[in-house]
Amino acid sequence: MMNQEQWQAVANYVGGLGHTLDLSFKPKKLSGGAANFNYVVKLNGKKAVLRRPPDGPLPPGANDVAREYRVLSSLKEHYPPAPIGLVFCDDESVIGVPFCISEFREGICIGRDLPESLVNRPQIGDTLSQLLVESLVKLHKVDLQATGLSSLGSVDGFLERQISGWYKRGSRVLNEQQLEKLGTIRDWLQDNLPEKRLGALVHNDFKLDNMLLDEESLTVNGVVDWDMCTVGDPIYELTILLAYWGEPNDKPAYEFQCRMPKEAEGWWPRSKVIEEYFRLSGFDKQALDFYWWLTQYRNIVVYAQLNALFTRTGEFPAALTQEECELMPGRVDQLLETVTAALGSPDFRYLSR
Repeated sequence: MMNQEQWQAVANYVGGLGHTLDLSFKPKKLSGGAANFNYVVKLNGKKAVLRRPPDGPLPPGANDVAREYRVLSSLKEHYPPAPIGLVFCDDESVIGVPFCISEFREGICIGRDLPESLVNRPQIGDTLSQLLVESLVKLHKVDLQATGLSSLGSVDGFLERQISGWYKRGSRVLNEQQLEKLGTIRDWLQDNLPEKRLGALVHNDFKLDNMLLDEESLTVNGVVDWDMCTVGDPIYELTILLAYWGEPNDKPAYEFQCRMPKEAEGWWPRSKVIEEYFRLSGFDKQALDFYWWLTQYRNIVVYAQLNALFTRTGEFPAALTQEECELMPGRVDQLLETVTAALGSPDFRYLSR
């Protein structure tokens, strides 16, 4: 949690930029977010959101609020659900870490369970599934040149960088035995890279709890958490969403990754998500199993990083419970075992079955 001295330092900093932070308004820590911390503040008489990483050393490429500010400052006319970026501070002498402030968007945030107000709405799962897929396709169809974000990343070598980058991050948080198994997955991925590559603006953590919805109309008021946004492969982003998606008969290693209300009436199976995504996007369906295993490879390291943060600080992100964080070491081992076993068997055809 931020203390009063830090809030005063923020007020002084934004004041030097011509803004006013109302310190009589008590900042409220928002739920959601599995890495950065988010606070509702009042800037220039309106609600806004201050977003900052946790204290201490950060994993390379993670918690990048500078990237987030650049994205949010560029998407206003091209992807309206993205809140507008208002302030960025890279001077760590202010509160010890960089931070950004963006526009506040009203709306409900839906995670693993539906809010009571939506439980009895007919076919709510169908409505939310369609909303998610349509919103993701609209993002992947954004004109990169028009946004000025084409230099945010490069499609050339994107998948190779994902493979090497997640292994490097894993080497910082996994033990020797775990890293050996991660290396087995890495080698399979390197040997099975798809020949054809696509390029688009990707959010890199696109899921329901990063969307703000109008509770009555169920329209999208906002999409948040843009610190990992880049130019990359949209099919990879689709399979990241599918990992969070959840299905009734998922194996335990996949079931714990579910961040969606999969029991909601009408909730789509992954097969329908895939069908609708490719129908709406017009992209060629290819190498889905490769992207699924790349996603699981990524998630092994993500969960190991979250465990390292919890072990080091005792804090846990608002999107997770303390119990989930305490179980994380076993979950990492379980996922490593499941993926390495699948790659050596017919189960490797996971999404193309």
